[in-house]
Amino acid sequence: MILFKLREKRKKPGVKRGEKEAGFTLIEVLITILLFTVVLTAILSCFIQGFDILMRMKQMTIATQSIQKELELIRNMHYNDILTMDNSFTNDSFSFLENSSGIVNLEDSVGDEIKKLTVSVAWTYRGRQMRKEVVTYVTKKGINRK
Repeated sequence: MILFKLREKRKKPGVKRGEKEAGFTLIEVLITILLFTVVLTAILSCFIQGFDILMRMKQMTIATQSIQKELELIRNMHYNDILTMDNSFTNDSFSFLENSSGIVNLEDSVGDEIKKLTVSVAWTYRGRQMRKEVVTYVTKKGINRK
């Protein structure tokens, strides 16, 4: 009986031979961390690309508004003044665009009384040249007049 009691004391309480202990193994933890890292990297790259697209669209909107403002000024000018105007323009919004410049180009179109007017803005975004332009036609009689 004494021998039997000694053997019982050597056994670990609560753990029987052949049973697994509760918890995670090191490999399970490492695989979980790896999967979490891959998913987090993918989500982060989507956010970075999304913010880049938003910034480009913001700059494109600023350029478009600058062009529209310049076109409105030109539309209010007399036809002879349009023929002698400068081929560049500036705008307060250009401070939001890096290395920006406004260009006005007037070309002959069908006949002497119709001119093709191209107003564009060029700027640099992250080392790339960006450009937005709008083309309209100007007549001696004015806009939408026959």
